Amino acid sequence: MRKTSSLKLAFTSLISTLLICLSGCEGTTSTNGPQLNTKANLSPAPLTIDILATGKSDCIIIQIQDKTVMIDTGLDENGETITDFLKKENIDTIDYLIISHLDKDHIGGADIILDEGIEVQNVIQPNYSRDTKQHKEYVKALEKHDIKPTLLTSDTVLEVNGATIIVSAPLREEYEQSNDYSLITSLSYKNQSFLFAGDAEAIRISEFLASNPHAYTLLKVPHHGKYSDNLEELLQMTTPDYGIITCSEDEYPDQKVLDLLTKYQVQTLLTSDGPIIIRSDGQQITVNQQLTSTLSLKQKGD
Repeated sequence: MRKTSSLKLAFTSLISTLLICLSGCEGTTSTNGPQLNTKANLSPAPLTIDILATGKSDCIIIQIQDKTVMIDTGLDENGETITDFLKKENIDTIDYLIISHLDKDHIGGADIILDEGIEVQNVIQPNYSRDTKQHKEYVKALEKHDIKPTLLTSDTVLEVNGATIIVSAPLREEYEQSNDYSLITSLSYKNQSFLFAGDAEAIRISEFLASNPHAYTLLKVPHHGKYSDNLEELLQMTTPDYGIITCSEDEYPDQKVLDLLTKYQVQTLLTSDGPIIIRSDGQQITVNQQLTSTLSLKQKGD
């Protein structure tokens, strides 16, 4: 759904966005989770999560002290942007690259990142393949750089500098849709936790819900904000304080998704407005956005 020019705005959504985006705002308390303080001085912080503005695609870069975990590599055209960001942050090694699934908007930049000299020590991906140009380029790049990916068939746990990362594998060997192969990644660091749901749709979400997920501070909303019949159940069970949607101005989240996030008082940011940076010391958390355009205000009835 594309952003419209309607003046009929959801007031509560505006307040939620401003609370996160404006510097000097007061700390907020959520009934769904721990007390959050957007004023805390957490720079530098032991945990930093950058969610890049790569359009309707995913690239999430997690720095845990001196270790780096990346989830997905965006589209082909995002490769240079991602590489430039890594070099700016003095990141020359990715300890774990988690590929949620093999669609072009999640693997597209991998070959460029590798060819630009970024060392990738471990690749984790779901156990299937695709007959697409981007997947062939991805496989060729891994072979060129002598990387043998781990094809995940069961959940795996990574311990990284005091953080626990659980990568949840799909339960079936075959699905009709590539999105349902999505690896779902959770990150726990002391009292804070984060859930990155890839492009999981109804079947994959149901599998994850059956594992009795706990509450999370932040949810990367699945599938760029596309509505799923059990999304409300996911929100009820995970009770996130923050929601992040990776989208573009031309490919906007479904209004039903935005309405659900408002209903459950999830403070929501869209990467169509700019990159998002999350910092945490394990007790407090800050969520900020570098605005690159006018705020995408959620709208009712459009």
